[in-house]
Amino acid sequence: MFNKFDFLNGGISSGKREQRRRHGGRGGPGKKCIMRGKSVLDIAVGGKAKIRRHFSCGAVRQRLLDLGFIPGREVEVVRVATLGCPLELKVAGYCVTLRRTEAYEIEVEDEFRG
Repeated sequence: MFNKFDFLNGGISSGKREQRRRHGGRGGPGKKCIMRGKSVLDIAVGGKAKIRRHFSCGAVRQRLLDLGFIPGREVEVVRVATLGCPLELKVAGYCVTLRRTEAYEIEVEDEFRG
């Protein structure tokens, strides 16, 4: 049973739309996760976007940073395989191939042409 203070503390709804939700995915049951914006997967072939942030962690995150996937840098989708995996991306002047799961972990700003 909820009381009037649950509404203020976000128990049901605080009136504002929250950018967090609960799910049983990677973070585990009941863990909060940040709702993601556009990922590299959402960019059309030939499209470009700026990297906003990474959701990967550990060795994968470090490797992506070493490869040039730094927030603020431009990334271009060069080609996508028939089934959508892998993707060929151009970043920092060279091409890198990533799996869909790795590309999903990279959030980008809105697509632009340039």
